Amino acid sequence: MFYSSVINKIYDNPAILNTIKIFSIIILFAAFILSYLSFSLWDYDFWWHIATGGYIVSTGSLPDKDPFSYTSSLEENRNPFPEWENFILKQYWLSQIIFYLIYDNTGPAGIIILRALLLTMTLIMVLWRLQRWHVSFPVSFIFIFILFLATLKTVGERPVLITILFTAVVLFLLEDFKDSRTRRIFLLAPLMLLWSNMHGGFVIGAGIIIVYMLGEGINIFLKRSAHTKKEMFLFYGAAALAIVASFVNPTGWDALFIAINIPFKYQAIHQGVQEYISPYDFYRYKMYPLLFEYIFLALLFPIVLVLRNKKMDLTHIMLLSVFAIASISASRFIIYYVIAGTMILGREADILITSLLRKKLSAVNYKKIIIGLTIASLFSAGFYFAGNIVRYKYPSFKIASSYSIPVEAVNFIDKNKLSGNMLNDYAYGGYIAWRLYPYYKTFVDTRALNISVRLEYEWISNAVEKIDPIDNVTSAPAKPLWELLLNHYNINYVILSLIDRISQVPPLVFKLTESDNWVLVYSDHMSVIFVKNTDQNKDIIRKNPIPKERIYNMIIYLSAGHALDNKINPRSLISVGETFYKMGRLEDSLKAYKYALDRMPGDAAIKERIRQIESELKYNFTGKN
Repeated sequence: MFYSSVINKIYDNPAILNTIKIFSIIILFAAFILSYLSFSLWDYDFWWHIATGGYIVSTGSLPDKDPFSYTSSLEENRNPFPEWENFILKQYWLSQIIFYLIYDNTGPAGIIILRALLLTMTLIMVLWRLQRWHVSFPVSFIFIFILFLATLKTVGERPVLITILFTAVVLFLLEDFKDSRTRRIFLLAPLMLLWSNMHGGFVIGAGIIIVYMLGEGINIFLKRSAHTKKEMFLFYGAAALAIVASFVNPTGWDALFIAINIPFKYQAIHQGVQEYISPYDFYRYKMYPLLFEYIFLALLFPIVLVLRNKKMDLTHIMLLSVFAIASISASRFIIYYVIAGTMILGREADILITSLLRKKLSAVNYKKIIIGLTIASLFSAGFYFAGNIVRYKYPSFKIASSYSIPVEAVNFIDKNKLSGNMLNDYAYGGYIAWRLYPYYKTFVDTRALNISVRLEYEWISNAVEKIDPIDNVTSAPAKPLWELLLNHYNINYVILSLIDRISQVPPLVFKLTESDNWVLVYSDHMSVIFVKNTDQNKDIIRKNPIPKERIYNMIIYLSAGHALDNKINPRSLISVGETFYKMGRLEDSLKAYKYALDRMPGDAAIKERIRQIESELKYNFTGKN
């Protein structure tokens, strides 16, 4: 009775309803901002971005060659894809300067606040568009929350945040022109000029504009367009000007050919990079679970398409189709499908729901239901905000040194003045470049500038014994390939992470731990450092004796935690099993591998390892094969 009287009172006083909406949005966005601020600065790529920004500021020029890596300067490593290297070195220059200046003056806090600001502005642009379409508040509330959940997967502190925001802005401007024919469409040109000098994702903006040009062109041809000739002249003129403005950047349109990878020239560069892996492959190979918000919007699109029949805007169909195909092929495009899907499918869902309810209900009852759902939105926002207060308590303005960034390990290198060439973990390269350049140079980093160097790093990290025979040379080398490469590059010390992002232990960690030629001199909850067992390193070896059991125990501890966090990925259990095996604890190793097999039934490699361990256990028990 009380609830009904409240709804009736609000029905008679629309100002109260508007107040509820405003408070709901304020509370919800306060919760969003608190969530964004709660993540420490963790992204591996962030560091080479600000290292490059610092280089540009100090030298007054864009780099022509990689200043941070010693491998890139070797003649033997001449880059087979110089345009890729040029693109990575120069395309992000403006955002790199901005990020560098913010970090240099404010530290992690400034970057974390910037990240929260850019993501919040993205949500605001989409919500603003939904409200301009008069989408009901409850539907807008739900779809904005879906978009928020998706952005939580993209809280890395990188220039890609610019692309996420600008994607929403371009969509807003294009839809704004379709609705009201305003001259704000000419903001596209300066926007694209700015975008193309901040991030290579500007090709997404250009692609959106081209889709709208094609869609409106088809509508004109089919005589479905309500625009006048003058309006279409304004639209095509502004769109063409925006695309031309995109060319005004240090690398032109190299980003386009690299992004679309035609005719598959850059396949080798994209191979193995997580952002280019299909989300289906992530799920099929048990790396990560599928994202609920993405799956929801992916399934909603064909449903809406069928239910709306021929009433859905052709341009919207084309845009969502392009983004859907892109997101299926590479996970890096998921967020852009979600942005467009939240905006367009939110509107379409509201049309369908409104049509259905108004067929079943009177106008008065329909409005009362909307009022009731709006009140529910207010309570939902309040509960979510309260939950975030309890969970996060206060914003985090720190570097993620406990799980991502090797602060203490790099401190060790700097304090002990380790000399000679290093082999560094792929993910650590950017941070080492930021912290130790120009006194130290890296082997590789996540820019993956040179495919040859990255391939050699993978051979070393994976402790590859040999590769397929070349030129009919079939005899095995005197030493394994990984060791030959360490000697070839005259590596004096190695810094590695214990567990990579998909819960695997780099096989090189096991090899160096068991080798007499290398000595462990540093270990923490995340990283290890080995030095070559030579007279040059005898002092550092003497001062830092560390038993190898410490590494094994830490791997088991970390892998067990990963296994609990990600209940579909078998790799953490494989890491536990392999570590127990190295420790001679065969029964524990067998249990771990069997648990891994439960997560990935039918995996031939796991089955073979189980068979091998069972055979060894049987031999140890019987004393014979």
